[in-house]
Amino acid sequence: MISIHPFTPLRLPGLPLTGQTCVYEDQFVLGDNFTGLPAPSDLTADPDVAAYFSAPYPFKIEFTMGLWCLGGQMRVRLNLTEYELGRNDLLIVLPGAVGQSLDITPDCRLAVIAFAPDFAFPEASAAGSLVVRRFLTARALLHLADEEMAELMEIYGALRRNVQRPDAGYRHEVVMSYLQVLFFLGCRFMAPSVERTDGSPGLRRKELFDRFLALVERHYATERSVGFYAGRLCVTPKYLSQMVHAVSGRHAGEWIRDLVVLEAKALLKSQRYTVQEVSDRLHFANQSFFGVYFKRATGLSPKAYRDSL
Repeated sequence: MISIHPFTPLRLPGLPLTGQTCVYEDQFVLGDNFTGLPAPSDLTADPDVAAYFSAPYPFKIEFTMGLWCLGGQMRVRLNLTEYELGRNDLLIVLPGAVGQSLDITPDCRLAVIAFAPDFAFPEASAAGSLVVRRFLTARALLHLADEEMAELMEIYGALRRNVQRPDAGYRHEVVMSYLQVLFFLGCRFMAPSVERTDGSPGLRRKELFDRFLALVERHYATERSVGFYAGRLCVTPKYLSQMVHAVSGRHAGEWIRDLVVLEAKALLKSQRYTVQEVSDRLHFANQSFFGVYFKRATGLSPKAYRDSL
């Protein structure tokens, strides 16, 4: 894996950067693979970086991250959804997600801003926060126009320059102001997608499915019954199952199981927990029950999966 020393205090292990990075007061990281470089770097040339991007197992993400793609392509999986990033795409990753980098092209150009879990974001308007929440409930990827990406990168560059000026007057105030600008630009760019969704007819099934997935991502570690989610959504289990299957072609119980197993895989491969500890974190009655559940889904015991290459 790539060196994680600059990111350890921020708990940002394995952040996929090979260009310059800068850390602001142990609160957030800015990084890219093109700033200060004469040309886009070949990310796959370094075997350690290539290993990261082709990692065969998922990992837990413990920070908030915005990932901009300015060129090339990258495929990632967040929880149970696969995303393909291309030119002018912005991917937003929230803490608690289980991620996996699937593929990246040699000419991929990336910029990243990643916040520590306890970072206090500058005060934002309630309306703007609502737009972001509603956008992220249904999606994580936003495609931008050329001028929109150029505007974001202009602010990114200014923010980066000010972060790198440790002795400048009013540095903190300027840095926080640029973060606010980034936030409100994001609100502006997300708002049309939210408005189109609100105004489109016949979206009850899709809306219900999105709300179901959001609930599963929040409660899967403790709740694995379809009835629990149906109750929270004020529908019957039968109706929820029918709607989920109609939208996704998969049963509600399969979505719940797959997210539980994905989390278990990430915890096991982290090498930070024993099988018993993973079982406890996922609130299984005992390790034996967890082992049966995991093996039924993957064909491997938890220990065999943890020790596999």
